[in-house]
Amino acid sequence: MTAIPVTLISGYLGAGKTTVVNHILSDQHGRRICVLVNDFGEIALDADLIDNRTGDTVALSNGCMCCTIGNDFYSAIDRILRMSPRPEHLVIETSGVADPFKVGQIALAEPEMDLRGVIVVVDAVNFANAMTDPFLGDTLRNQLATAGLVLITKSDIASPGALKSLRVTVATLAPEALRMVADHGRVPSELLLDPLPLRLKRSDPHAHAQDHDHDHGAEYRGWVWTGSARADSAALDRLLGADIAGLYRLKGLVQTEDGGWNAFHRAGLHAERRAVDPPHGQGRAVAVGLAGHFDPAELQSAWDRVLDHG
Repeated sequence: MTAIPVTLISGYLGAGKTTVVNHILSDQHGRRICVLVNDFGEIALDADLIDNRTGDTVALSNGCMCCTIGNDFYSAIDRILRMSPRPEHLVIETSGVADPFKVGQIALAEPEMDLRGVIVVVDAVNFANAMTDPFLGDTLRNQLATAGLVLITKSDIASPGALKSLRVTVATLAPEALRMVADHGRVPSELLLDPLPLRLKRSDPHAHAQDHDHDHGAEYRGWVWTGSARADSAALDRLLGADIAGLYRLKGLVQTEDGGWNAFHRAGLHAERRAVDPPHGQGRAVAVGLAGHFDPAELQSAWDRVLDHG
């Protein structure tokens, strides 16, 4: 039996985990996703999305579902593994004080679960104060030590000094993790569900960030498109092979000029395009690139040239 891909979302209380999870649940991504949360009453589910509620499960019209962990994490996991049809992806939102290392070890040990990565959400306004707390500081260091992707929230209301300090700390405590600014929790769900570097090794929780001027890790910016416009196949191939500064990944699903549907993917210099069955919703494309090099507006202009509006 095929194992269920699993993504963990961690972060301390108030960092913005629930906002990120709600975005995944509300997104028209075409995947049958199950989100396991401590209390789905905290999730701001759109009433128009809700198909029905059954006990501690909410079924959504876009194919997603939301379940509560309750008092028994293992029972909740067992219930999900027994679902028919099975979810195509499982997202687990840990509690604000949880250690994702321990949850990740459970996922790695379960043969029916395929751990794809750990996402840690930190906010640029409150992180510095939280790190000074003797108990919470160790929790935050442990969370960042497992991160494959760090989402920085509240950057729009943080002071420049606080944001710079946070970047230095994250670069030191999670040097191998990808980093992205998540404005109001809005990050393309495809990027959140993609495989991430796994860092489930226990490091010294008392290691502190050192002041320096350079960033060890890499910070990324995202781009997303949805719509019904058709793409010109030749122009799409040219885009997939084009030299786009700072582009790390580009993927999507779009209808071409002949009425067929194509999935496309580019990672680094490798790109491919193939015919697929029509999706339930509109076309969609997402990209991520290195901040300071990748310009989403430049990619948008290139994408506009791909679309066939005739």
